[in-house]
Amino acid sequence: MRRCLLFLPLVLSLLIASPVLALDLDVSGSLQFEGVYNENATLQKSDSADSFREMRLRVLTEAQITDNIKIITRFDALDKVLSSRDSAFDNNEDDDNFDFDRAYAEIITPIGLLSIGRMQGVVWGTSWSDDEADTDRIKLVTPIAIGENKLYIGAVAEKVTENDKGVELSSKDNDKYYIGATYKTKKYSTGLLSAFYNFHLFQDPQQAKLKTDLDNAGGEAQATADGTQAALIGAEAQRQQADALNFQSLAVAAGATALGAQYAALAATAGAQALALGTQAQQILDNSDAYQAAAALQSLPRGATTEAKVFLLAPYFDGKFGPLGITTELDYIFGEAEYDTNNTDRDVEGYAWFGELRYDIADFTLQAGYAITSGDADYDDDDIGSMGYVAPGSDWAKAFILTSDEHGMNTTLGDGLGNLVGDGFGTAYTAVLDGYRMIYAGVNYTCFDDTVNLGALIASSQADDTPGNVDDDHGIEYDLTLTWNIMDNLVYTGVAAYLQAGDYWKERSGNPNAAEDTYALYHRLELFF
Repeated sequence: MRRCLLFLPLVLSLLIASPVLALDLDVSGSLQFEGVYNENATLQKSDSADSFREMRLRVLTEAQITDNIKIITRFDALDKVLSSRDSAFDNNEDDDNFDFDRAYAEIITPIGLLSIGRMQGVVWGTSWSDDEADTDRIKLVTPIAIGENKLYIGAVAEKVTENDKGVELSSKDNDKYYIGATYKTKKYSTGLLSAFYNFHLFQDPQQAKLKTDLDNAGGEAQATADGTQAALIGAEAQRQQADALNFQSLAVAAGATALGAQYAALAATAGAQALALGTQAQQILDNSDAYQAAAALQSLPRGATTEAKVFLLAPYFDGKFGPLGITTELDYIFGEAEYDTNNTDRDVEGYAWFGELRYDIADFTLQAGYAITSGDADYDDDDIGSMGYVAPGSDWAKAFILTSDEHGMNTTLGDGLGNLVGDGFGTAYTAVLDGYRMIYAGVNYTCFDDTVNLGALIASSQADDTPGNVDDDHGIEYDLTLTWNIMDNLVYTGVAAYLQAGDYWKERSGNPNAAEDTYALYHRLELFF
């Protein structure tokens, strides 16, 4: 009883203090379902139809701690291909299907909004060259009123990879630093972003390509296993060869006798076994993609990793003047890659630019544009010029098959060349590294009180750089899109896309069968809350 009486004041004090600790909590997010159908996903007739459905629950919470402090979190759950067998009641895979990807604080300070933690990154200006990701950073944004307009000054320090923890490595972190300014008016917004990438443990495109080949073949573990198996068989071959030489010596010593003939026969048998085992060991190495990729990576004169110091400049403009809309952005990188293995340097220089004009006529919007990302098909020269290696720009997604990653063909197209965005920053897919030049035009029609938007687009694309014997023609893509705002918080999106494949895919992959046209059907139903 005494303990209960002692506990009572504590409970009462907490109840009295609870209004002070109360949080203003907002919860929002979306539940989406997607369906994908890809025909000839590698551009080969032998491809089975690639058809699947996916789902994802995304939840965003905003907790207002005080008037000046807010904590924001976001998580995704069941972000997966739909399958009832993937269940906590079956094999517990759903236990791992939960990704708490963002958590950061926003603090209003006298000099601006300070954000600290894991938050959205790799977005700037327009969607061009953007690859939205979860990034660990500290960001300060200061708004400055200029009449009715606003100027925003921002600075960011971002930790890309932490490699210094522990005793094995020192001064090997990869960091990014940004300073940018954005000016916004009622008619347009424009800005300039500058950045410094200070990477101490990185890979150039050639190193990344070989590392990707190694990972796809089973990684270092598979390469080691195959190498060990070949070494054991090779050791047995050497033992048999030693036995053959020993029996041969005994045969010579015994001369033309029955015993000499017996030793000669044993020598021949051991020699044949040594030859067969040696051939078997070599075949294991020759047929092991993992071992070959590991050997190629280890034999690079520049080594398996590099250091890079790269600068980025990215001006943009996005405006609407009456019926005319203008959007453009340039991303330009320059710097140097340094190799400790052979004490060499390589210049880094690349760019990506697009410009688009739009014009409204009644319920129709006409659009036309041109886009280019620099490519570099020669991985052995003194320059690194693949802009897509640094910024593939999957958020732009102007042409659904060629520049989107929603369908999965971003890693399969052209018998594994990938499409023009690959799998993100540092991608090693060949089509991204070769760059592209694209011209496109389209029209959008809005109807039914702005609840339905119908779109059509045609895009012609060529690789920016290819080996001398490879055609640069990616082909022509035709897209039809439908966006239907069924309710205020329920949206349906449908896409039908067709790629009339050019000769680039078969010639660059070296597979004459990778020449078939492909089409993709995509639909998404998304509920917002």
